[in-house]
Amino acid sequence: MLAAGVAFAAAGLLSGCGVGYYKSNAGTGTAQLSLTRGAMHLGGRSLQVYSAYRDAHCTDSSGSGRLAAMLTYTAPRKAATVDAGQRLYLAAGLHDYGVTDSPPRGPGAFYDGPGMYLVQGTCLNLISFIPQPRHEYDVVQERVGAGSCELRVVDRDTGAPPPDLAEENPRACPRDTAQ
Repeated sequence: MLAAGVAFAAAGLLSGCGVGYYKSNAGTGTAQLSLTRGAMHLGGRSLQVYSAYRDAHCTDSSGSGRLAAMLTYTAPRKAATVDAGQRLYLAAGLHDYGVTDSPPRGPGAFYDGPGMYLVQGTCLNLISFIPQPRHEYDVVQERVGAGSCELRVVDRDTGAPPPDLAEENPRACPRDTAQ
């Protein structure tokens, strides 16, 4: 029964309803992102989602959308190619799950048996920077406290964050990165 609940939840979260996948235009050159799953502790259950946009409102436009979605027991890293030379808005969502015998009740509850439910919360981050052509960046979002996460980007060439890295307001981005 637990497996059915997990499979159903994962299918809904990964179905991509309303969210396209990012496609590089490659007109200005490209940069590489190494996206790391931040919830790595033993027994941690999570969905880590990274998406890229061309503006701080996460407008669904050509060349924007999901870069990677990683469940707990999948590969801890995924690679993505992004356009260089123009500001990239990188959204990240960490969605923690727990197993409970007391599922959510009320409107919208679709299943009332034991299973895996979003019980520990979600945190979202939105940052922006201008990737440099042929550079590689390590990206990780990790929980830093109750209900908050930090999204870090490090340029492998310099060992430091990009000089133009800016924290953006994730509330300005109407898309939940796990759609």
